[in-house]
Amino acid sequence: MSTTPPSGVTVAYCDGHRCRALRERGRNGGPEDLPDHINALRAAVRSSRDAVLIRADCLGACHRAPAVLLTGEVTGGRPALIGPIETAHRWQAVVDAIREADGPAR
Repeated sequence: MSTTPPSGVTVAYCDGHRCRALRERGRNGGPEDLPDHINALRAAVRSSRDAVLIRADCLGACHRAPAVLLTGEVTGGRPALIGPIETAHRWQAVVDAIREADGPAR
């Protein structure tokens, strides 16, 4: 068993009623439909070496909805609650943080 702690990031996205509703607002299936941000998180985690994605029923941060909680070296080892994440730019920043946790490309 390894004694080295994993170096990846843990990503917990809130899937409570308020966060889900705010993530999905305005989605009508048309060409202006927002990208599926959860799938972007999943893809970033899958392509990482040590990241973990968790769907949380509620993070208890409705005042910051929609919210994501990051932990790991990328956050200095302390949990970082990010939210509200209401724009594609903010979602991309979370995806970039996941990728940054992997370190430089090999």
